[in-house]
Amino acid sequence: MKKISTIIVMFLVTAAVVFAAGCAEEQESAENETPADAEQVSSVTPETPGITDETVTNGDTTQGDQTIETGQIITEAENGKSIRIKNGEIFILQLRENPSTGYSWELNVSEGLNILSDGYTQDQSPEGQVGVPGTHSWTIEAVSQGSQQVNGIYKRPWENMTGTEENFTLTVEVV
Repeated sequence: MKKISTIIVMFLVTAAVVFAAGCAEEQESAENETPADAEQVSSVTPETPGITDETVTNGDTTQGDQTIETGQIITEAENGKSIRIKNGEIFILQLRENPSTGYSWELNVSEGLNILSDGYTQDQSPEGQVGVPGTHSWTIEAVSQGSQQVNGIYKRPWENMTGTEENFTLTVEVV
């Protein structure tokens, strides 16, 4: 009986030593954790053939009700402004977006405008990295004369409106 008690005690002591050694061992970093000495990579805007970063080609710039000439790409910089285009002309609206967070633009246009295409381009990212933002682009055509509106809300589609959402508004004067 004494022999069995000695074996059980030795087993418990051995188990305690192994357990203590495991607790004292350095923890490995998580698989998605960036090491402190790792090179940091900045975001890169992807190349988009036929599209330039220039947002105003022939525009007059004034504060308030600003009018911008057509034939350009519209971005967040033109939020709250106006453009003037001819019936049948098109413009491209590009807004930054990160759908991996659940947020996306909900865009509404008045009846005198027609969305011809709607697409998202993710920025380049290092291999294995997720959650990278990008640019949502809409090609919009003027189909009816008069004052038209483009309204966008940046929100998670499943969440209720709170009044704190980011908004985009553009007035389009179609002549």
